[in-house]
Amino acid sequence: MLNLLLVVAVVVWFALLYPLARHRLETRMGPLNGPVAVPFALMSVFALLPLVFNVPRDDGNAVLDQGLTASNIALVVMTGLTGLYLAARIAVDRRVLLVAFSMPYLPFTLMILVNGVSTAWSVVPSYTVYRTVELAIFTLASILIFDRSDIERRLANLFALFTVVWLVATTPIIVDNLAHGIVFSSAKHNLMPYLCAAHAFLVIFDDRIRHRGAHLLLAFAGFVIAGSAASTASLIAVVPGLMVASQHRRLRIIGYTAFTVYLVLFVVLMVGLSAFPGLLDVVSVVLQKPPEELADATGRGTFWPVFIEATKDRFVGAGYAAGDRFIQLLIPTTALAETLARDAVFISSSHNMLLSAWAGTGLIGIGLSAMVLGTAIRWGMKLDRAGRRLIATCVFFLILNGMTTPGIFQDWNINVLTFVGLLAYARIGVLRREPAGALAPALDVAPFDFRRAAPAWRPPGGYVARNLKHEP
Repeated sequence: MLNLLLVVAVVVWFALLYPLARHRLETRMGPLNGPVAVPFALMSVFALLPLVFNVPRDDGNAVLDQGLTASNIALVVMTGLTGLYLAARIAVDRRVLLVAFSMPYLPFTLMILVNGVSTAWSVVPSYTVYRTVELAIFTLASILIFDRSDIERRLANLFALFTVVWLVATTPIIVDNLAHGIVFSSAKHNLMPYLCAAHAFLVIFDDRIRHRGAHLLLAFAGFVIAGSAASTASLIAVVPGLMVASQHRRLRIIGYTAFTVYLVLFVVLMVGLSAFPGLLDVVSVVLQKPPEELADATGRGTFWPVFIEATKDRFVGAGYAAGDRFIQLLIPTTALAETLARDAVFISSSHNMLLSAWAGTGLIGIGLSAMVLGTAIRWGMKLDRAGRRLIATCVFFLILNGMTTPGIFQDWNINVLTFVGLLAYARIGVLRREPAGALAPALDVAPFDFRRAAPAWRPPGGYVARNLKHEP
């Protein structure tokens, strides 16, 4: 009975209360045009530090049983430093905080707020609190970097810069693997392919980007070096993405249908590739992966059922990040060991974007996930042809690749960085395309005074976009 009431409450929330909350919280303002160097440096160190300074764990509850390692402490310090920097920026310019409540960032911001609320029922409240604060800080830092009036011109350069920083940080690993004849995944990273793919799609679709050849070469190199079987298979997202970006309604419908069918096939093949030995051998040769590893989706086909079983009765999740990270608290370790046929059980992630959302905040998380991804698509469709193609393809790629990675719903990571960059690209593009006078002054509504939050912004040949209060 309780679960039924929870389902009804979630449906009511998304049908009635979410639109009201969005209406009351949404802000409208021009680009931040804030500093890039300091937040980019802080974020880069935080994202890449585990690659060069990591202490292995023996089992999934190590954080609880053994405490924080030196690398954990270093990451907490970086989070604190970035938080202090943002606090200083907000004290000078309140837009840094308020812009997170503008569309299309707002659904992701609401998701962060719900993540914080889930502390009340988290299996490890302290972990949920920290991960929520970390996500909020680095998402806001990402917005500060990308939310600028020239993002359409600079996005490719920012993606390229981060890729170069990552390649430099992993150079010893790359050189060692190349010496052993390993090219694909020579610096294995499940999250970097999304940034590299978005970088490549941007350059391919937008012929206004300068030095396109160099950008494509860098994006291709980063994708291959970081690549995985799932990210390679996700490249098919280009086909439905191009269809959905069309101005013809029937072609858009075909695109959505084709993506849905491919998503089902993607999941089926991922967990059942062993049923197609010929295809398995070809994929094994191309990706330089052992057939045994590919046949069981690197163990996902084994632990996903266990993960689902452990969380099936938690309709509001087990706490953001904690439900994913500490699955051993939801099911006896002995049962896990018997199912997974291993002595030391170590599952720190479901390796699935939607399962992560479900484990953290249950039905609410699944609903917010749909809102976040749907809003990105909807805003992307307001852009020119190049923008529509970029956003549709990147969202589809994220969903496909998210079937084997945490995606954007477990913690802050490089995928979140990339996704925020794409949202900023869509936001600024829509601002440029809105007709003059589209943003009219709104009523004064407490508690915020948006009129004093920032000066007006005038895009070249465009309208004046003022920081406004809530729409009447």
